[in-house]
Amino acid sequence: MKKIKMKKYIVQYYGWIAGYGDWDCDDFVVMAYNIKDAKEIMEQRMTGKLIKGKPSIMLLSTFTKKMKAYDAAQKQKQINN
Repeated sequence: MKKIKMKKYIVQYYGWIAGYGDWDCDDFVVMAYNIKDAKEIMEQRMTGKLIKGKPSIMLLSTFTKKMKAYDAAQKQKQINN
């Protein structure tokens, strides 16, 4: 029987950050077997948080790839200017 590995999901939201008393973007990582379980954990952790809009959730590996592609595009843009 093959073991199912837990995956890392990143949750990002815009909300009130009590630590410094202001609105800002924040994120946290959720470990879950699938997106459905990750959303349930996200909802539990978001309970009681004052947020604006809807939080986003995606695989951490997908987020990392997007950020690397964005960074490379920004560097190329600087070279071309």
